[in-house]
Amino acid sequence: MSIIGAFISFNLPYVDDDGNLVSPEAQAETILSQVTPLMMHGFAGVAITYSANYGQTRMIEQTYFMGGWNTQTNGANQAEVMASMETLLGTSQYQAFQGKMRIVPITTLNAYTNPLSPWNDDVLLGIVFTDLERIKIYLDAGWAVLGWQNQHTVNTATPYAVGGGVVQLPQTVSETIQSTLINYADNYPNSVSSENT
Repeated sequence: MSIIGAFISFNLPYVDDDGNLVSPEAQAETILSQVTPLMMHGFAGVAITYSANYGQTRMIEQTYFMGGWNTQTNGANQAEVMASMETLLGTSQYQAFQGKMRIVPITTLNAYTNPLSPWNDDVLLGIVFTDLERIKIYLDAGWAVLGWQNQHTVNTATPYAVGGGVVQLPQTVSETIQSTLINYADNYPNSVSSENT
């Protein structure tokens, strides 16, 4: 069955109601818990937005283009969650999700290895436009895309957790990301109930 994709606002707090940090592994399991019900609804696959450096963006896209599933994403904050998710995808419990659970990066800073030069706000904005268009391609192909939120962003004017951790985005870039993702949520509405949305 082929259906239109959905952009789903996905609240994934990294601090629980008691003020305790939620481990990257627990966050990854929460993400993966969404795959089965969404795919049973008919979506082609599930992807989640991720604040990436440009090197990670390149590696993620190259991995998927070559037919792989393990992008070997690593680092701090959201990256730890993505690393945990990919570790789980390598286990027998979740290996059926390989290729059906993906990361859709939104570039927030230059690469650490082989950085792009020159690098400025206009270059970043151009890369971000490509990243956002890639998300639309997934949506148009019938994927469910989880728009990552956390306890600081949910129910705010900037509801998606992109930038703000390791890096503060230029205002124009941040506004472009947030307005585009809000537009996707409006134009690709979620018809599936989820306890995290």
